[in-house]
Amino acid sequence: MYRTPEAAPASQLAAERRGKVVGRFCNACSTFYPKFRARHSGKPLYGKDHIASPCSHEGDAFEDGQDWWQPAVEVLPPAPDGESGEDDAGKGASD
Repeated sequence: MYRTPEAAPASQLAAERRGKVVGRFCNACSTFYPKFRARHSGKPLYGKDHIASPCSHEGDAFEDGQDWWQPAVEVLPPAPDGESGEDDAGKGASD
């Protein structure tokens, strides 16, 4: 059985929910590529099942400073209720 980590673009997660970098996310085609892949080409790590046309960045190098991609990070589980800093008011008045 293969394990595919739950990943998301780094900019879409709160800092405390970001895990290690697992790949690269293309902002144009919403596809995740492995972090060892130097170019936006070949089979993605995961993403859309059917793409009608190739991405406009197909074949481009994943170079630092480019705005068309961003790091994809592993999504960490939310903090337990006691550590989230939320007020317990209104939760289980009979406790």
